[in-house]
Amino acid sequence: MRTLIKIAWRNIWRNKKRSLVIITAIALGLTGGNFISSAYLGLMNQTLEETIEKQLSHIQIHNPKFIEDREVHHRIENARYIVQDFEKHSDVQSVALRTAMDGMAASPHFTAGVSIVGVYPERELETTRFDELIVKGAYFEEKGRLPPVVIGEELAGKLQSDTGSRIVLTFQDKEGELTSASFRVEGIFRATATAFEMSTVFVEAEDIKSLVGDKEAVTEIAVRLHDRDRSDAVTEELKSSCPDLTVRNWKQIGPDLSFLMEYTKTSLLIIMAVILLGVAFGILNTILMSVLERTRELGMLMSVGMKRVRVTAMIVLETVMLSLTGGVFGLFFSFALVSILSHTGMDLSAIGGEALRDFGFSPVVYPELHGAFYLQVAVMIVLFAILASIYPARKAAGLQPAEAVRKE
Repeated sequence: MRTLIKIAWRNIWRNKKRSLVIITAIALGLTGGNFISSAYLGLMNQTLEETIEKQLSHIQIHNPKFIEDREVHHRIENARYIVQDFEKHSDVQSVALRTAMDGMAASPHFTAGVSIVGVYPERELETTRFDELIVKGAYFEEKGRLPPVVIGEELAGKLQSDTGSRIVLTFQDKEGELTSASFRVEGIFRATATAFEMSTVFVEAEDIKSLVGDKEAVTEIAVRLHDRDRSDAVTEELKSSCPDLTVRNWKQIGPDLSFLMEYTKTSLLIIMAVILLGVAFGILNTILMSVLERTRELGMLMSVGMKRVRVTAMIVLETVMLSLTGGVFGLFFSFALVSILSHTGMDLSAIGGEALRDFGFSPVVYPELHGAFYLQVAVMIVLFAILASIYPARKAAGLQPAEAVRKE
């Protein structure tokens, strides 16, 4: 076998120019495919991370009626005691209490329907790290004559409001009556998704609870875990301890996110398979030309006793070794490129990247690829190389020695 490998390797370099062309094609194809895959996967992972870490949290708990009708009287009873139990769980990193409801935000220039989220600032920072999204102003640090509110950059633009501006929030109190109050814009945040910026405002829970007339009004409990992959198991455990409440993890709250990630991983492998399939035809052509050029030589080898199975094995080895040589360079170049860009990022703002935010994506992309993806690509390289070698190998093994040796 070792001798056969040496012969196959030498055969590859008989025509150095042709071999280098196909190796370069494989390397460039893999580098391009892996780069595109890494950029797309990085984009999706950034969106998923921000949506979970800074908006949804890993798990949310609600009164079942609140999910159907987001009104403050559908509160969670004994919320503080429930939180104390949750905080004892080994998988739970932090828990935040929220007083959330639907309402309206208005300025002299614009009125919009929004989700009003009353938070305890310190607990919220531990759970969602929301302060990292603030691009102007502060995150509930100042006390003024009016209660503070933090709004999205998109909503601020529509309201024509800046930090220090006054806006009016309208919502229902615990009796179902409409009530309005003035708030001072203390901070403006920027999220990946402009829809979230436009539809969500944050106030302090104590301020909103006094306005709705219920000091114990808690409509949402957000849970942050140490490990996101444990969300399914922890959700089931929390359900058993809170049978009267609705406990959902991020996959259940945003099923489109979970589906999108699985779809992305599968589609990227399909894209790489299509790229490798195209390259495989080039490999097939190269190996077939090599076989046709060596017809007389192969005939002589078979006439002196070389078995057809060894001829077949030699052609397959030539194809696989040629493909792996290009594959190694392609994987190395793509790994180096992705490693660099994963730290520096790619700012797509200049080429219409801001439009990505309308679809919930960040204009600054940090490509990423996991080791498993490189391994899967390497396996595909070998498989496609073997497939590309079938026809040339059969062509070589099917030669008749007596006729082949007479070929010029």
